Amino acid sequence: MPIYPTQGIDMRKTKVVLDFVKYLVAIKVEFYLNVIAKLTANVYFQTSDVPLSSLVTAVANIQAAMIAAEDGGYTAKSHLKDVVKAADELFIREARYIDRVSNGDETMILSSGFHASKHPVPFNKPPIAATDGEHLGSVKLVAKQDPHGRACIWQMYKGSIVPEDAVWMTIATTTSATYIHEGLISAQYYFFRMAIVTPEGTTDFCDPIKKLVV
Repeated sequence: MPIYPTQGIDMRKTKVVLDFVKYLVAIKVEFYLNVIAKLTANVYFQTSDVPLSSLVTAVANIQAAMIAAEDGGYTAKSHLKDVVKAADELFIREARYIDRVSNGDETMILSSGFHASKHPVPFNKPPIAATDGEHLGSVKLVAKQDPHGRACIWQMYKGSIVPEDAVWMTIATTTSATYIHEGLISAQYYFFRMAIVTPEGTTDFCDPIKKLVV
């Protein structure tokens, strides 16, 4: 059996990152619109698995469903989830097409508007502060402002220490760098941490901060 040399060959081929699936709906729409703009007349990707018109329609359906869901009705919210899921499936198919055609070429991937696996998120972990809220059992969390941030993902762990195998609870996703969490148990310790969603991806969670709830 012949042995082929592998020195100099990068076995970790660059791939399209499917991070957009986790985005908030409003951020997802912004991301999808950017992908559509980048794919329009893109010389690298001219024969897509998903017609560009189908992607445009999918995003338009989300935008219309968002407006309809503003009244908070169950049916409208359920429809919004359905159209977002349908759009996600189309853009995932498109991402796989980009993967196949680009064959690991990072420049080609980035030209499509999608993120590449070797394109790091160039942001530091965001520090946060925790203070007493206005009511008993509430904590006000404030994160350092990030000009590239689109949303904050907040997590919590109850206990005086955080074990290595701790299971963190996601308590909120906000478009603001300030969040007030209520309904906590007084005289108990809690840890809080957060990550920022950016156009380039989601940052690592910051170092947790410990707070005694009053």
